[in-house]
Amino acid sequence: MSKEELNKFIAIKKMDLEECELELNSRYYPAIARVAMMNYITILQEQLEHYNELIKREGIA
Repeated sequence: MSKEELNKFIAIKKMDLEECELELNSRYYPAIARVAMMNYITILQEQLEHYNELIKREGIA
């Protein structure tokens, strides 16, 4: 994966994470939907941590 592709991927994940957190906190959702959204947020956070570690380790950024 090239530096540009990785940066685009990370930017999209960050935007998705921010949008999901905002949506979760600004509207009412049934409990099962909230659990699913919180799970998705956790997955996004873990992916971002993984890619940040990859960038540091590989010196991509």
